Amino acid sequence: MSTKISTPERCIEKYIRENKKSSKTETYNQYRAVLNKMARDLEAVGFDPLPYYVTEKAVRYLLDEVWKDLEVSTRKWHTHIFSRYLRFFGNNVIVNMDIRWPQDMRPNVDWLTDPEQQKLLNAPKTILEEAVIHFELNLGLRIAEVCNLKLDCINYRMRTVEVLGKGHGEGKWRSVPFSDDTEDVLRRWLEERQRLVERVRTYNPSWQDPGNVFIWCHYKHKPQAGPYSDRGHSLDRGVIHIVRERLGVEFTNHTLRRTFGRTMYHAGAPIESISKILGHEDIVTTLKYLWINLDDMQAAMDLHGDYQRKIRMGIFQKGGVQRA
Repeated sequence: MSTKISTPERCIEKYIRENKKSSKTETYNQYRAVLNKMARDLEAVGFDPLPYYVTEKAVRYLLDEVWKDLEVSTRKWHTHIFSRYLRFFGNNVIVNMDIRWPQDMRPNVDWLTDPEQQKLLNAPKTILEEAVIHFELNLGLRIAEVCNLKLDCINYRMRTVEVLGKGHGEGKWRSVPFSDDTEDVLRRWLEERQRLVERVRTYNPSWQDPGNVFIWCHYKHKPQAGPYSDRGHSLDRGVIHIVRERLGVEFTNHTLRRTFGRTMYHAGAPIESISKILGHEDIVTTLKYLWINLDDMQAAMDLHGDYQRKIRMGIFQKGGVQRA
């Protein structure tokens, strides 16, 4: 158990300092802000905010009062962060509470509206920005899948991208078919990529190409290059942050992936097909991505009404109502 510290601020800084090496800096900056707010919320109503002394009653206050209007997924995320923090200081109160969560079918992140998607698609972009956004918004890939994508994963004969996604062990492979524009986007980016490779090798002939589809290249006179990752040379900072600020539209990598799924659904694609393309284990996860709202339900009711009108008119065929 860690030596006791006298203020919640110093406890939080100790926790962040000793754990941030296991994740991205941005993540632990977010944790710091969330934990400091929790400490202020508890102290404001008389609870001891030091992690050693947080009680079940204090946790219940956060759950039932401070976080009561948040989505279930967000409440679970806050509770997970708080539990890890408390356990670091030897307090297992949240583990021992065995909290039960209700089912939440609301989305835990947003997606682009159709006008926002139109603005993003039509905006001038660099070749790199165009390609990365295409792979997330038009093929539904996760940011880690884009970073890890290799040149030999592009199957031009089958017109598919072989993607290593989430799953037990080293992950699970899936084939994602090209969209109509994918081949053109790939051609433009791979031509640019080759120029980057040649530029680096002019300065350093022994440089080894990592084989990733997306690579970075810096410095004019002494160029260096390498694969993108979740840290350091991040596609998030190198593409998404820049485009977002330039357009004035708020979105993340995952916003683009979810927008892809919802756009496919509105285009009429079966949920089972969308689920397989996204690499989900089951359609329950896909349904959370799509968030079937009142407009979607109204459209379904309209289809049902049209089906019944055909029944009343006696338009039948074997297996059901004849489709127009």
